[in-house]
Amino acid sequence: MTSIRKNVQRWIPSIAVIALVTMSIAAQASSHREALAVLNEPCADNTDTYAWVEPATHDKLYLIMNFNPLHEPGQGNQGLRACNGYRYQFHIGMGTSIADKFVYRVEFKNTLNPEAAPSPSDPLGGGNELLWQLTGGTETMKVTRIVRSNRPIQLDEIDPTRTTVLGDSIPVLPNNHGPQTDRLVYGLGAFHGYDSGDPSSREVGLYDQNFVDTFIRTLSNGGRVIAGQFDDPYQLDEKGIFDLVNLNRDDLGGIPGARRPPGKDVFTGFNVFSIAIEIPISEIFPDGIPHNGTSTANTTDSLLRVHSTINRQRVQSVDVNNVITGYKGSGDWVQVGRNALPLFNAGLVGTQRQTLYLRSSPDRDVTNFGADILYPVLVRDAEALGIYRALGVPPATVSVLKGPRLDIITAINLGRPIPVADGSTGDVLTLDAAIDSRFPNGRRLGGGTAPNRNQVNVNSVLISLIVAGNPAAGLAKGVEVNDKDYLDRFPFLAPAHQGLLQGHGGINVPTEPDIPAP
Repeated sequence: MTSIRKNVQRWIPSIAVIALVTMSIAAQASSHREALAVLNEPCADNTDTYAWVEPATHDKLYLIMNFNPLHEPGQGNQGLRACNGYRYQFHIGMGTSIADKFVYRVEFKNTLNPEAAPSPSDPLGGGNELLWQLTGGTETMKVTRIVRSNRPIQLDEIDPTRTTVLGDSIPVLPNNHGPQTDRLVYGLGAFHGYDSGDPSSREVGLYDQNFVDTFIRTLSNGGRVIAGQFDDPYQLDEKGIFDLVNLNRDDLGGIPGARRPPGKDVFTGFNVFSIAIEIPISEIFPDGIPHNGTSTANTTDSLLRVHSTINRQRVQSVDVNNVITGYKGSGDWVQVGRNALPLFNAGLVGTQRQTLYLRSSPDRDVTNFGADILYPVLVRDAEALGIYRALGVPPATVSVLKGPRLDIITAINLGRPIPVADGSTGDVLTLDAAIDSRFPNGRRLGGGTAPNRNQVNVNSVLISLIVAGNPAAGLAKGVEVNDKDYLDRFPFLAPAHQGLLQGHGGINVPTEPDIPAP
């Protein structure tokens, strides 16, 4: 406790700079169901966005978007399907401007051929089946690149000199249902029925990384893409966080007033829908990355400003003939979700403005959410819980933490000379393509000291900074590893948890008490 108090004063000058960096660019922080609006529209719930360049060579840009989260692997007749009627978009600005220079759009299309009502002579398969994987339905995607101008995007979309389809009718990675689906639908091995006396076709899964790799497809620009169900790569003791920041003793320096450990990753065993795209960096910098290989603090010419959005048509009408979604879209395309710096909307923006965040562009973030950044509500909540008093943090330090945090803008912009104004500063991942990506320079998936670790446990850095005034205090470490190993190559995501033998479930004996034991 004494060392924590000593470190408080030492870290006060830099506290605001580090706070937003660690909060916003966390390898283990994200936005699952963070706003009221996405509770009714899970296809618009993008939880995480990643953007980084290939180490050393910087010749590839990797973009990953996760959405439609918290999928229980074995749940639902239809599993986790691609969302039709939405446009999933990566936006890339350059230099000091958030404005789009490039947009990479992914659209999904599911098809199911209708057939006559059931009869005694029906063959297996078709729309009368109860489970999607037996229907013969297809899931495909189209990937489009739009090179933006200063015109509205609707004009660029119809301009053949600016819009290029990089790939169409690309198969989507199917769900990891279990051993029988692996054999009967995916053709991964011989099937032996119940009457064979051999249970292997019902117990031994064959869905592996080699199978996943067959759905990585090359685009016409030389890049690659894959989309489908993957392991959710996010870790956090969110159970404690959402019980009004109820942290355990290991996460608060052993103070006796905290709950007993351990913290648990609430996302263990869940899947999410992911899109991963690899883009040749020459497409973004046709003349080469400026001063490639050199970190130049006072320049902005090698910066990329990345965020993701989800869009659909404004009007959604019930359509009984649409067996895939049940709706028909019409009218203009409108933004219904976005994401860049993780926890920006979930950890900084107040509840009453979170839907505005989802529906607005980052080029208005200074106006719309400047106060949320300058005066973080999390600090006053921590004070009300007695965390500061328990750690011996002086009232003067708490006052500094409450704001205004004028220098946190520098952290968002990597210390580069970017104007603090709408159109230049906002919720985007700022990435210097000339140097290796490491937080806060972009956001990489994995890359830690072990295959299931990210580069930095920024949850610990954040809570240590806010609570103790020292980002190195080692508080709030929580769960520091993923439940599956990340890949060390494209698409970097771990395969989905199997529906039959992984995920969650129980035998319900004994029954659970209404009030659990501490």
